[in-house]
Amino acid sequence: MTSKNPFLDSDFRDLMDPAKLSERFQTIAMNPAAMTEMHQKNIEAIAQANRICFEGMQAMGQRQAEIMRQSLEEAVAALQSFTAQPPSPEKQMAQQAETLKKQYEAALANLNELNEIGNKSSHEAAETITKRISECLDEVAKTLADMGQSKGK
Repeated sequence: MTSKNPFLDSDFRDLMDPAKLSERFQTIAMNPAAMTEMHQKNIEAIAQANRICFEGMQAMGQRQAEIMRQSLEEAVAALQSFTAQPPSPEKQMAQQAETLKKQYEAALANLNELNEIGNKSSHEAAETITKRISECLDEVAKTLADMGQSKGK
């Protein structure tokens, strides 16, 4: 007994077989050059989105390294200032509190900066893919319209 569900009645291995796939498309009057060009543009858009993400990750990594270096330099300077001339315990606690406050504020600023870098690259990559999807749908609609016109002749 066969079901009415096309997903249950299909052998999906056929979708990966180029010969069988081309047989299916030969029954439809598709323009192979247009399809090839459309898929090439899709691949280029995906590659561009990947480049944008990679560059964003590189920028984040470089900035994190800079933050780490700067934090270590500041920590060394703070330790040196605490050990150079031991102030009174009250003054030392006040200095430590001030140092901790500055480091906390710097950490928040750095976190926001890294977040902005990540958001920017994600947004640019998503825009690239969204633009290509829109273009691709327009191309498919045009191809189908052209097919309908050629069948009507």
